[in-house]
Amino acid sequence: MLVFLSDIHMTDGSSGETIKPTAFRIAAENICKMADTVKPLEEIRLVLLGDIFDIIRSAQWLANAVRPWDVAGPIQEQIVRQILDKIITNNKGALGYFDNLRQYAVNKGVPFDITYVIGNHDWLINRYPNCRATAAKALGIAPGSDPFPSQLFEPGYEVFARHGDYYDEFNYMGDRDASSIGDAIVIELLNRYPHEATRRLTNLVNAGSVTTAEMDRITQQLKELDNVRPLIDAPSWVLMVANKTENEAARKAVEQAWDDCVDDFFKVPFVQGQDKFLWPDKIDLLQIALQLSSHASKKTLEKIGELKEKLFPEDKAGGYDRHAFKELRVRSGDANFVLYGHTHDHLIIPMDQTPLSGGSTQDKIYFNTGTWRKTWNKALFDPANREFIGWHVLTYVAIFKSSENGPYNFEVWNAALG
Repeated sequence: MLVFLSDIHMTDGSSGETIKPTAFRIAAENICKMADTVKPLEEIRLVLLGDIFDIIRSAQWLANAVRPWDVAGPIQEQIVRQILDKIITNNKGALGYFDNLRQYAVNKGVPFDITYVIGNHDWLINRYPNCRATAAKALGIAPGSDPFPSQLFEPGYEVFARHGDYYDEFNYMGDRDASSIGDAIVIELLNRYPHEATRRLTNLVNAGSVTTAEMDRITQQLKELDNVRPLIDAPSWVLMVANKTENEAARKAVEQAWDDCVDDFFKVPFVQGQDKFLWPDKIDLLQIALQLSSHASKKTLEKIGELKEKLFPEDKAGGYDRHAFKELRVRSGDANFVLYGHTHDHLIIPMDQTPLSGGSTQDKIYFNTGTWRKTWNKALFDPANREFIGWHVLTYVAIFKSSENGPYNFEVWNAALG
């Protein structure tokens, strides 16, 4: 039995909310209950499909001049190690439930193993051997000299899996040992903005214009900015927070801090280096999304929303199902199941069905493993009011060998708490 989960995004506590240990307890208990029904149970392998230890989503980067896109070196390694150590400490209770699964396997007399497939928020761990060793120890993985893989093929399960960032031009730029625009967005905008807004609100508190309680309420909301999906809705989140702020001075501080941070983001040399001469490129489109949408009137936003829905109907899979169908392992017939994470949207999509001898068929299915974090989702109706509703989500996908579970070869568990 292979159990896939991704996008846990454990943080060092300096950014948005991290999923509570209770979720890991519930998941571990459910995985054990599921394993009890598998006969014969040959093994339990937990596959962490990327973005487990979130090295990028940390305020620690703002305290230093070094960034992920800089050349590898001892200062960068020290920062990564500090963030990783704090993540492990901050999530010690949650990580302990992986040991519960290991003990369950021991009691059942079956092998247990954990495989870590790297993603776009934890790729820096792979750059430094000491960081890889630290991550492996925290997860109970046997130490090794090789980097964590970026993809996984298991012929016994007919499964091919990768994090999914490989098909995201903002978060993968041709080399998984290199940074991306996505790193810059998180660090220079999504991490920086709450701190800049808090700095300005603190000045207003000191001047007697804003209460401490009001500042705390606003800053807690702004820290959740990185949980907003999709990124293009980030300005709407900022405006929602501003609109719910009755104090005029505080509201202006929230809005102006965003405008200034967006302007500063596009002045970062790494970001400027991605801006091409041909227009529009991805940087131009990002600039339009982050700047112009934040200044639009309610009526304009309504019209933009209507036009976007008419011309570009929402594709829940985001095209990742098409990439899955084109994977070489699928085209060759070696894999019937493809699993990605990254998008945070749990999905099961039928890709194709191949006829076999004797009248039977072989299903080819794409899964997205969703996420283990709080997600904020924009309300569908009356979008000009920029309202969001949030809930905690948790998903895992189990794939069985043909010899393990009779006629069933997968099981999906998806939960939401709101």
